[in-house]
Amino acid sequence: MTDPDKPRALSYTEMMNGGRQRLDQESHHRELDLQDRVEELERKVEHLEKALQYQNRKVRRFQSTDLSEE
Repeated sequence: MTDPDKPRALSYTEMMNGGRQRLDQESHHRELDLQDRVEELERKVEHLEKALQYQNRKVRRFQSTDLSEE
């Protein structure tokens, strides 16, 4: 059988849970909170990327209009 004194390889779940087989309730809530924050930040990044793209198009349009007037 297995020797209790001999170290064993951790399962995937244990690796993801800091060596524990299960997350405690507090850790679970922290994980959920962290996931919510990550999703919120990703939405903000997408918004900023779209705003930058819009500004870049606006600047290019202005520059091409300005050049054609010369």
